[in-house]
Amino acid sequence: MRPLPMQLILLLVLYVYLAAGALQAAPQTPATPTLEAKPPIGLIFRSYDGNPKSDKPEHFFFQIESASHRQPSEFLKLGDQIPHTHLKLFQFAPKTTWDPQLQQNVDASELIIVNVITGKTAVLTLGKVVDVSAIDAPTQQSK
Repeated sequence: MRPLPMQLILLLVLYVYLAAGALQAAPQTPATPTLEAKPPIGLIFRSYDGNPKSDKPEHFFFQIESASHRQPSEFLKLGDQIPHTHLKLFQFAPKTTWDPQLQQNVDASELIIVNVITGKTAVLTLGKVVDVSAIDAPTQQSK
């Protein structure tokens, strides 16, 4: 058997040295599971298709968009569940607010959503992103 070349011996020593250092530097796994922060679930109440002064909200379609996930807008009625969530549209409240820049009243209607499991609610204001992760438990989505 012939002796190993010096370069091969040096490479083996370097490998063993680096492998031992990597093992020592490896992070320890915690003994208890840690609670991970929920990722934000942003929803936008974009629009509705009725006249609150003359029509019943039960007949309106409400446009809901996800600000957190790439998916198409949903057009839902009161009582419908928002796909991939435990949330459903519960109540519509038509509102206006004064906009000093426009010098006129603007639509600030609100859509109340409810978690069908816990009963927790959140308010979506027209045109604003609302993080609903506090009231919605994550669901398993098929990819």
